[in-house]
Parts: sequence; structure tokens; C-alpha cells
Amino acid sequence: MPDLTSTIEELVTRPGHEKVRVLVDRILVDGLRVESRDIDFEKPVPEVHGRIDALLGRSVFEFKSDLRAEGDDAESQLARYLGEREQATNHRYVGLAIDGATFVAYERGRDESLRELARHTPSADDPRGLLAWLQTVLAVGEELSPEPELVRRELGRDSPAYRRAQGELSILWSEVAGHPDVQVKRKLWDDYLEQVYGARIGGDALFLQHTYLTIIAKTMATSVLGEIPTDAETLLSGAAFERAGIQGAVESDFFDWVLSASGGERLVMRLARQVSRFRLVDVEHDVMKGLYESLIDPEQRHDLGEYYTPDWLATWMCERAIPQPLGQKVLDPACGSGTFLFHAVRRHLEAAEEAGLGPDQALEGCTDKVIGIDVHPVAVAIARVTFLLAIGEERLRARPARLTIPVYLGDSLQWNTEGFFGRREVRVQVPDGPVLRFPDHVAEDAALFDAIVHAMVEYAEPPAAETAGFRAWLRRNGITDARDIATLERTYEDLVMLRQTGRNHIWGYVLRNLSRPFALSAPARRADVVIGNPPWLSYRYMAPRMQERFRKECKERRLWTGGKVATHQDISAYFFARAVELYLKDGGMIAFVMPYAALTRQQFKGFQSQQFGKGRDQIVRFEEVWTFDEKVQPLFPVPSCAIFAERNATGARPENVVAFSGRLSQRNASSDAATITLSRQTVRWPEAGEQPARSPYQRLFRNGATVYPRKLFVVERISPGRFGENPEAPLVRSRQRRQEKQPWKDLAPLEGNIERRFLRRLYLGESLAPFRLLEPVEAVIPWEPDSGSLISA
Repeated sequence: MPDLTSTIEELVTRPGHEKVRVLVDRILVDGLRVESRDIDFEKPVPEVHGRIDALLGRSVFEFKSDLRAEGDDAESQLARYLGEREQATNHRYVGLAIDGATFVAYERGRDESLRELARHTPSADDPRGLLAWLQTVLAVGEELSPEPELVRRELGRDSPAYRRAQGELSILWSEVAGHPDVQVKRKLWDDYLEQVYGARIGGDALFLQHTYLTIIAKTMATSVLGEIPTDAETLLSGAAFERAGIQGAVESDFFDWVLSASGGERLVMRLARQVSRFRLVDVEHDVMKGLYESLIDPEQRHDLGEYYTPDWLATWMCERAIPQPLGQKVLDPACGSGTFLFHAVRRHLEAAEEAGLGPDQALEGCTDKVIGIDVHPVAVAIARVTFLLAIGEERLRARPARLTIPVYLGDSLQWNTEGFFGRREVRVQVPDGPVLRFPDHVAEDAALFDAIVHAMVEYAEPPAAETAGFRAWLRRNGITDARDIATLERTYEDLVMLRQTGRNHIWGYVLRNLSRPFALSAPARRADVVIGNPPWLSYRYMAPRMQERFRKECKERRLWTGGKVATHQDISAYFFARAVELYLKDGGMIAFVMPYAALTRQQFKGFQSQQFGKGRDQIVRFEEVWTFDEKVQPLFPVPSCAIFAERNATGARPENVVAFSGRLSQRNASSDAATITLSRQTVRWPEAGEQPARSPYQRLFRNGATVYPRKLFVVERISPGRFGENPEAPLVRSRQRRQEKQPWKDLAPLEGNIERRFLRRLYLGESLAPFRLLEPVEAVIPWEPDSGSLISA
């Protein structure tokens, strides 16, 4: 818009109602590329006896000559127009009061009152600032229902939003990747993923993918609060939540590096506008789960043991394991995207409503009783959004003065501890730097730990950076043990060093979250119910260092079988045992989704004994087991089960299990739909080595519907160049895929001319959906196929 500056220069003089309308129309059409025909001027609203000055999508404009004198009238008009529009369309609208010198955005609250969202004062010195502000607050497109599949379609792997963002993030990353502060965040992220997956899997592409996901998650969180994001720094830091007295919902983390790059704020705000189209008032599912799954390759999820729980199964397990939600403390130590948290929170809030508790009591109860931990940074960001969605915007408005969302980034296995002379230390390794150490009893006191970390960060800022001042603070706050003081002083001095080298901006976030697993494992703070879906990571996929630690820990708890089945042992049984050991009260219940093999296979022999652990107090009794064989689809790629067990209960395991069968219409079906579709029957406990019923045709096949090595089989056409294509032998090359296995993965793609008679259309995909045709590729067939060949098109 070449004359934007002159337009704003005239606009800020408050040139009168009609001229303001003309100038704003020019800005919308020429500056924001809005179609002129989409702007409806003087829209009659007979229901409220008036005319809307201008209507664009779901944005109502009220033009005035001077809001300083006419502000009350503008608000009165907008309140009537927004009420009429929302009642007529069942969509949320935004109102804008404009006199040229001031732009004010409003929304209509649940109590039907008008609430100011944001205001902007245009300036000829920053003409594009007005465009950026309008792009943020305007509600132009239709609101979208937050159904998981729609979220996936609009924001997932195949969406234009994702593809465009990945390209821009790559450019931004190349600009700032060498900054010391950014490097620390990137390396810390690598360290956390190694704890999640047992090996170094992180690359720049995955880091950028996680940056994208985190921006989406934080925008959704802000939308649940009822806020319209107006600047990227406020959005990513969670400043809006801090102002509202809500802690732990959104924090600065590894992924706010994007703000260090020129153009980063613009990218964040564009994504925020796309996310803000979703209507998040009446969410009934963990909507973020589908988005995350769409961005991670299915084969990679299989290798990493990363299987997310559908809502119907989480609902059933919460109903079974949490019969008294108001009195039971619930912990998910591997909460992932927060599916179990969502249904546990909803269950608590429904019980509170039935008991006649007020909204503030209900919120205080659910944030005290329902807690999540995960070591995956993106999972934690997403789970916090899921927790907020479970509460809902209306309840958040009735919140108590202070509220903390209890979802923490931490190692539930507590492998980051070190014992010596009867004491333990909590350790945080700084990439290419020192180890930050804390006494474990300090970490177990969450309030004290937070205060110490806050003091460390504050005293590390110049000119306060001196050890004597921090030491005096420790003594004033009751830390008197000489060894504790020495440990904390050394950590403080390391933070000062990090501050001086530009690498300290992330440590407050990391350290605050770190303490929560230790606080929750203190005997007085343990849970009545531990519930969730632990990782199913196989021993063969772990890095050597993790294998050594895992083997040692399993041997100490009588879980290690070794021998021929060593490579098949997975972390789920150990995670089950460790969760009981650290977080479950005596007599409490653990309810975990587990691989079916946990019931029958040799590698789970110690787990099946019900007497795993370091001492007698680690005995559990399996109370009930549900099984889901491979015919229960769509569910997990392998047969599974749900195990309900009580800590320190004795007795034989049940003689029978509840076996489910049936095919669901979709993986994330509702609880009601699953109840109708799936049948159940009581059957005997499966024998050792027994697997669930399989297809009678299994013996006829060596492999399932998988083509390998794909690189020698699946090809794509190459542009023939200026001389055109050889019609008898087109030019092709191997089609590359990131999840190709060794030794084929490192093989250079094959390229050359292939006779047309050896090329056939091939319809393959990552997953098959009903009535969906997948984009065809071609395959090289090294023989003349019969007319009835299964792979000829």
C-alpha cells in the first residue's frame, strides 16, 4: 500500500465519522487485501433498530468522530450489535470502535457485558503497526469447530499453514542458530528427547516442528483464557496468564528462540490468527493429540514406543480407577498430550457440580487433585492446553485469585539423581557446561525450591551478582546446613557464569519444573491413583548408556529376564514399577495401558509375578485386566491391555480377564460410541507365551502390507528437460523416505530410464481411511506381471 503513511497521517487527525469510514475501507482493501465486496456498509439490524456501520466477516465496526466524547455511545451500540449477531449466527464476534486516532477491540462476555480486548494508537512513524494490529484482532473467517480431524486438517502435516511455517522457520533458524542462548535451548531440548526416546534423535527439522507445535499450543491456551493475542512476546511468555493470576499454563521455554530472529514475531502472530479461528468453548476431546500425531511419522512413533491413548479408553479407565474424584489425588507420570488429565479433570468438575460446590472450590480441587508430568517439552506444552480446555473458558472466568496448572516438565523416573554417603543430589547437566546440583530434600519442597531458584536468578543479575548476598538470603530463609549451603552456592556461582556468557535465560523454567517429581514422591504427597500410558520403548532402541542404566535398574527390581529376550524387554514394566515405588500410596491404585505381551511373554516374567521392586512394600496385586487384541481397531499397532493394580495388596492374580472385540468407526471415538461398538466377554487369563487370536491366514504370509526395501521398488518421475521424455523408457529415481531402514537408508537413490512395461501404478500410504484415495506413485516390477497381479493398477 504505497500511500499508507499519508492515509494514517490523515486518519489520526480524527477527520469525522464519514471520512474515517472511507480511510479505514482503504486500509482494509489496499493494506490487508480484503475483497471490497466482503465489506458490508450500513448493515440494517431491525432486531435492535439500528444499522451496523460496517460488517466484515465476524467483525463489527462502529465509527465515531471522537471516542473521547462518544466512547460510551460506541460501546452501547457495539453491545447491541454483537448480541444480535451472535444470537443470529451462533458465532462469536469482535467489535471495533474507531475514531481514527484510536482503535479499540471488544468482545461480548458470557455475562453479555462488553469487554475490551485491546487498543491501538496508529502512528505515521509506524504505519504497518496498524496493519499488524488489525490482522490480530479482526475475525474475518468462519469459526471452526475444534474437532480433532478438523484441527489436523487445518494445522497438521498436510496443511498449507504447516508447510509455509516450516519454510519460514528454517530461514529464521539459519539466522540465529549460532547465538549462545539459542544453542543452549537447542541442546537442552536434545537432552530431554534423549531421556524420552533413549537415543539422540533430534535434528533441526524436528526442533522446528516442535517450535511450530508449541506456538500452536500456546495460542490455544491463550484463546481458552478468552484473550486475543496482540503481540508474540506476550503470547509465548504467558504474560497474559501471569496478569490473570494463572501460573504454569504458558511459560518461556526452549522454543521462544523464534523471537530472536527478524520476522519471528510476524510468523508467530500469523499462526496465532489461524489458531484463533477455532471455537474452544465446548471441547469434548483432547484435540491436540491428533495434531501432534499428524506431525510425527507413524513408523517413528512405533520405533519410539509412542502410542497415544484414544479418548474412549481414557474415559473408561478414569471411570474405573477414580470412583471418588473429589477425594482422590490423581497423577499421570507420563501424561503426553494430556488425554487422561482431560478426563480426570472433567470427572472432578462434574462431581463438584453434583456436590453443589462453587466454581472456585471446584477449580481449587481439580488443580490440587489432578497432576501431570512428562519429560517431553512439547508434550508438556500441549498437556497444559488440554488441562485448560478441560476446565473451559467459563470456569476460568470464575477462578479463585490464584490458580496453578499442575502439569510439569520433569523426569518421572528420577534418573537425574546421584547418591553419596546416604544423601542424594538432584542434578541438571548444562550442555557443554557445569552440573547444577540441589539437595533432594530441597527439591521435595516445591515452594522452597521455587523460592531458591527465583533468588538464584535474581541475585545472578548484575549488579547483585555476589555469593555473599545469596548466602545471606539462604540463611534468612532457613537454609542452615553447611553442606546444603555449599551445594547451593556452587550452583548459584554456575548460574552467574552462565549469565555472564549469555546462556542463562532458560534455567528458571527448567529448574522450577524439575523439582516437581521429587515433591510429588514425598510420602505425604503421594497419589491415590496413578494412571496413564507409559512409554513402550524397547531395549534394542535405547542408546548404550540408557541400556546400561535400564538393565541395572530392572535387575534391582527383579524385572530383568535377559538372555534371548533381552532385546525385547521394554521400559513399560519398569515405568510401572517405578511409578508404584515413587508416587503411589499404600493401598492406592495404578491403572496403566500396557502391551499385551506384559501378560504372557517371557521378557515380562518378573512383572507378571506381582512382586517386583526393591522391597516387600513394592508388591502389587492385579485387580482387573482388560485386553484388546489386534482385531480391536483402530487402536494401537500391537495388541494391548489395561491393567488395574493395588499397591501392597496380596493375593493371587485374577483367574479371568475382560476381553474386548469389535471395530470402531474412528480411533478417537466417543465413549458412548465405543460402548455400542465394542463387545466384552470374560475369558481365562492367557497362558504364558500365548498371543491374542490372529488371522487364520497368517501362516500364508511372511510379512504384512509393507513393501521393502522401498528405495529399490518405489520411484518418482524426473523432469525430462528441454528435449522431452522418452515415451518407451521414462526417467525415474528412487522415492526417498525418512524412515527407510538400514542398510537401504544410506544408499544413494537409484536413477535412470526404466522401460514403461516395468512401471505400474502403486497405491500405498501411511494409513488408510475409508473412501480416501491416496496419491499414486509408481513401482518398478522386475517381471512381466500377470493380468491379475495385486500390485498392477
